[in-house]
Amino acid sequence: MKKTKIITTIIFFAIIILPLVFFDRKTSVSSIDNRELAKNPFTQEGSVSDNIEMYIEDRIGFRDKMIKSYTVLNDKMFNKMVHPSYTYGKDGYIFGGGITTSNDFGEFHIVFADMVLEIQNYCEDRNVPFLFVFNPAKPAIYPEKIADGINYDRTWVDLFFNELDKRNIKYVDNTKTMVELRREGIEGFNKKYDANHWNDMGAFYGNNAMLEALSKQNKNIHINNLEEFIALEEIKEYLPVSEFPINEKVPKLKLKRKPDNLNEEYAKELMLDKSYPGFGYYINKLDNVKDTPKVLVFQGSYMNKFLNFPINAFREYMHVHDYQNVINFPYYFNIFKPEVVVFEVAEYTLLDMYFNTEKMKEIDYNPNILNMDKSEYENLQFDLDKISIDRGELLTKIKYKTENSYHYVWIKLEDFYDMQKVEDGYEVTVENSKFDNSNEEFELFIQRK
Repeated sequence: MKKTKIITTIIFFAIIILPLVFFDRKTSVSSIDNRELAKNPFTQEGSVSDNIEMYIEDRIGFRDKMIKSYTVLNDKMFNKMVHPSYTYGKDGYIFGGGITTSNDFGEFHIVFADMVLEIQNYCEDRNVPFLFVFNPAKPAIYPEKIADGINYDRTWVDLFFNELDKRNIKYVDNTKTMVELRREGIEGFNKKYDANHWNDMGAFYGNNAMLEALSKQNKNIHINNLEEFIALEEIKEYLPVSEFPINEKVPKLKLKRKPDNLNEEYAKELMLDKSYPGFGYYINKLDNVKDTPKVLVFQGSYMNKFLNFPINAFREYMHVHDYQNVINFPYYFNIFKPEVVVFEVAEYTLLDMYFNTEKMKEIDYNPNILNMDKSEYENLQFDLDKISIDRGELLTKIKYKTENSYHYVWIKLEDFYDMQKVEDGYEVTVENSKFDNSNEEFELFIQRK
């Protein structure tokens, strides 16, 4: 009896002490619930006691194993999904946690529609085709699989499209694409795996809907063919960023030939939001796309995770993670001078946390100076000592330092470029070749307020 008590006591204290012995001070992001773990509680804002409690909860030893065991136990015993990123629907379907709630239509959506119009006008003012692409959340395609008691109200989507229609914005709603695909017996979303995005088949047909819409504006657009991909199937043992077991067979379409990748060279010099630094630049040398246009795409995870399909369709494909970055649209347009522009969003990302409302309200992009009467602008006389030139390996930043404030400022190199207001003047970033071809001679033009 005494030995039993001793063993029980040892086990009891081991349960208490071992998690403290293996306290985790190194991990920055949890792989099991895909979030940043609490940092040093004494260096963070807010209540110190609350910060300490959160720090211990996040860093306690064996945390991930305990969460996994608890999650699996709830699934096996109660058929209950206990995970911040996912939720069970009916018949074993899994949906993203938090994206099945209602999103009331409001000022944000009107401001967002205004921004899309500003971007479209900017492109069309420069004879560049533009398309806005809206990709649906999984519940929009499988509404009958949503668990009882969850309010999934999509009324705001129709009201948002009404705003796009009022502004004559060119757009594709891939909700219709995915619904039609399902009618044909093709599942554009997996039953379980990656509940927040479409699968490879959905991405293939969703991208083709985008390409077909673009082909109405540019006849050289290449429409993807399934024969250009290797059709495979993969077994996914766990949900993404989770160790929740599923063992689901999912479709996989692999490109037969990969394009050249210039991502790292440009990304080092580009100005990108710190929270959303995604960027890619691909050059496709296949004969079937040699006459296709050079495209610039602002995109989210529906395309970031399924790049095989859009990059296969263009001669040059440049993409920027859209959140917050797209508000600074002329910066990227001036660098890359695209021949086609696409702006893609997922249904559940139309939120201020991704697209800042106040910054969208401030948008006032330069008009195309070539379409303006000469009486509307003037040549600016400036001192060369007010010009600074910062040359990188690929990009050159030109800044005009001034305390004066103008409505718009342009710089003429081999072509006209829009200069943007910064704290101490106006600046523009261009590819090195564009600056070199100007023989370092340039002019500034302004429109006064």
